[in-house]
This record gives sequence, structure tokens and C-alpha cells, in this order.
Amino acid sequence: MSRTRRAVDAVSAIIFGMATSGFAGAAQTERPSLPQVGAPLATTQTSHPFSAAAYQKKPLRLDELGYVESEYLVQGKARVFERSPKGPRALAQGSYTTRILVRRPKDARRFSGTVIVEPMNPSEDADLPIMWAESYQQFIADGDAWVGITIKPNTIAALKAFDPVRYASVAMPNPRPAPACAASEINAFSRPTTTADESGLAWDMISQIGMLLKSPAAAEPLLGRPAKRLYMTGQSQTAGYARLYASLFSQHEVGPDDKPLYDGYLYSGSPPWQVPINQCQKDLPAGDPGLITAPAGVPVLEIFTQGDMGTNVSTRRPDSDTSEDRFRRWEVAGAAHVDPWEALSFANDADMARAHGRVNDNADEVCSPRGTTATDFPVRYIFDAAWRDLDAWVQHGIGPPHAPQLQTVPNSESLPPDHMFVVDAHGNALGGVRSSYVDVPTARWIGAKSGPFICLFHGYKIPMSHAQLEQLYKDHATYVEKVRASVRGLVSGKWLTPADGASILREAGTSAVP
Repeated sequence: MSRTRRAVDAVSAIIFGMATSGFAGAAQTERPSLPQVGAPLATTQTSHPFSAAAYQKKPLRLDELGYVESEYLVQGKARVFERSPKGPRALAQGSYTTRILVRRPKDARRFSGTVIVEPMNPSEDADLPIMWAESYQQFIADGDAWVGITIKPNTIAALKAFDPVRYASVAMPNPRPAPACAASEINAFSRPTTTADESGLAWDMISQIGMLLKSPAAAEPLLGRPAKRLYMTGQSQTAGYARLYASLFSQHEVGPDDKPLYDGYLYSGSPPWQVPINQCQKDLPAGDPGLITAPAGVPVLEIFTQGDMGTNVSTRRPDSDTSEDRFRRWEVAGAAHVDPWEALSFANDADMARAHGRVNDNADEVCSPRGTTATDFPVRYIFDAAWRDLDAWVQHGIGPPHAPQLQTVPNSESLPPDHMFVVDAHGNALGGVRSSYVDVPTARWIGAKSGPFICLFHGYKIPMSHAQLEQLYKDHATYVEKVRASVRGLVSGKWLTPADGASILREAGTSAVP
């Protein structure tokens, strides 16, 4: 028996298990049971973790940054839930096995005590660590750990295709004695899956892994010492997971200290509908209050790019600073749902092809306009500041700044993405979270293209001509000074970290503007 397994068994003896009956009422809380975790899986010349940092599209040598990466298989029993007026109600319980990727400081003395927990995005039928990709430089600078979770049956299938021996036991089987719905009735958001699987096991999986990371004897082998703070994150589909967990589970699940298990939430680009709580759940009807983020009892920072707004005007809700509902919504002017920076941290083409027979594919042939310059808007800078702001909110009670909404025209959700916003003289959207890129522009930034739903993910830019830049800035020194003034205000307002402000200034200094 491994040292990690013995530690988990010891702590399990003193942690309350989960009742199969689920939550009795809105005020009830529970400590999730501890799952079992084995020794770290070996990395060899013939077997390595899918999404390993060293096998990214742009390989990352974590050891050179003072970090280590380990992969573990985690086993437990999880419930399938349904919605009820009093909160989640359990329908059945069964076994699961998933895997987690852990990235942490090699020296435990460098560990901040904060763990970023990311259900990895399954939208490309393979695990995508999107929020790690956007903000790993910030996590490493702050000494935070990151834990990625395989969360959906379709990416389990990809893991098995990638390495059938390494991931042989990974599964999310349906525990109900008979399928609750036919394959044709599975909620579209839960697909691809089958009636033999159940995507709704995810909620207990997330809770139990959180308990694992906060429980002293269990967490030490994984992290060096237990987490003091857990922040859940996600982007796009897994932002939807984080949003539903924050809305339905956050106030029920407590850690070893009987305080909230997850201390805060920061996610980006969640879909306008709620993730189905089980794969047979029907979509909530338009206007249902469940479509709006509910109070989580801990801080929630919900971020949308300009490109997300084509479907997310209807999900707007006010900011709040009450003890039960600490909430911020940021809408980022100029930013797109996806960007080329994040793709550098996805599995390389060879690993992606082994996992699902395809390479990373950013083709956008069905969208319009064609022949444009793809966006490279650095939304990661906004995320980096958001992580610092969330931490100050959780640890010190200092709330993040309030952002105005992006200014939209009437009936904006029915309009093409390049016509739904009120814009300035250069065509950039007004309102929202600002940046030097829209306030000291060298281009018009459009957050999404027109066409099928996938087009909402792809932004583009229209660079200014040399004549336009000369008219706007006269000379290079004037441009740099305007960027400097913008950066100074953004850092002061907590919209930008000093390190990222310095990066923007270096970029401006070496640019050919005008």
C-alpha cells in the first residue's frame, strides 16, 4: 500500500462520509468523503501524462521554474443529482476513477497555500487546461499550486486512446440500474457521452478532490502541505461547471474545518445556459432564475470577453458585497473567447492525434468575415489581475473594482458581433474592463465572427494604417507615453499587475508605431 493511500485511509476514518440521500435542505452542510489516491503515475520514455507540461505545443520546463508535476489516479463514490426546490437531491451513487494533474512548487516553503482547481475543458474531446494556459506565469510567480481534473466521459475516452494501459481504470460509469433517458434524449451539453456513462458524477468528484487537497495527511504527499485556500476555475464549458457548482453546491460543501470547501471562484466565458446537473436533465427554460449565478457564500469573479456577449447579455446580474453574495462580473472590451496564447499550453499535435485522431485545429473557414487578421488580444493580463484581486478579497476582504457593462445597442443579441456594441471613433467597444489595447489603440478589436455558433469563439482585429497611426500619435515617443499613462492608471485601479504593466510597456517600446 502506498504512503499516499495509507494517509488517505487514516484521514478517512475521521471525516464524515456522504449520505446517499443527498442534501435535506438549503441550510444543510456536509463534509465530502475522501477519495482514494494512489502513488504518482510514473513518467517514462514510453508513457507520460496527457497534457504534461513538457509535451505542450510549446514545451514548458517546470523544473527550471522551481515546479514539479505529478499525475495521480483518484477513486471514490459519487452521486448523481437532480435539481429540487431545496437544492441538489441525490438519485443514485456509484464508483468513479479519474485522474488529476498536480503542478506545485518543488520547495514546499515557496507554496503560497493557494490551490487553483481546474476541471479541464472537454470541448475538443480532450483535456484542455485553459486557465492554466492563460495564467500559469501568475500562478508560478505567486507560488500557487494548480490541480487539473479530468471531468467528462468523452475526455476519458481520449485518455484511453492516448495510453490504454496508463488510463485503463479511468471511468465515470452510470450508477443507475437502468438508463434514466435514451441516448437520443441525453442533454446536448452533456454530449458526447453514452447511457453507460454519467457526466453528472462530476459534482461529487470536484468536492471530494477539494477535500483531498485540504485534508492534512492526505494533501501532504500531493502538495507538500495542505491547501489553505481552494479557488475553482474554468473557461467556456468548464466555466459552466464552476458556475453551477458555485450556485448549487458551494454553500453546502465544507472542508475539514467546517468552513466553505472552496474559498472562491474565478471563471471565464461560461455559457448562457446552466450545465445540466445530470446528463438527462432538460435545459432550463428561458427566464428561469437558475440561469443567473446564485449567491455562493464566498467571492465569485465572473468574467466574460467581448466575444462572449453575443449570447450572454441575458445572464447579467448586479455586483454584490453582502456576506452571502460577494459577486463581480467583468466584461472585457476587445477580447475574444479564445486566443493563440492559450493554445501553446495544450497537448502537442502528436499527443492530440493519439488521443482523438485529430490535431489542434483552429480552422475558421465557415465564419465571416474571411481574410482577417486573427486576434492576439492578451486577455491573460486581465486574468492575472483578477487572480490577485480574488486573493485580496478572500484573504483580506478587499473587493475587486467594479466594472461597467460593455455598452450594447438595443436588441444586441440578435445583431452580428461587429454591430452589437456602442463604439468609439476607432470602432472599439465602449464600457467594460479597459486596457491599453482599446484605450491606446493600434487596431479595431472585434470579439467574435458571424456564422454558426463556433464563430462566436473566434475574434479578429483590423490594424490601423500607418497614416492613421501617424495622425493619432505623431511619433513613437508620443505613443509610448500614452501607453505609459494608461498602464499607470490600470495598475493603480487593480486592473493590471505591475509585472504585466511592465510587459505592455516593453511591447510598446519595441513596436513600430507609428
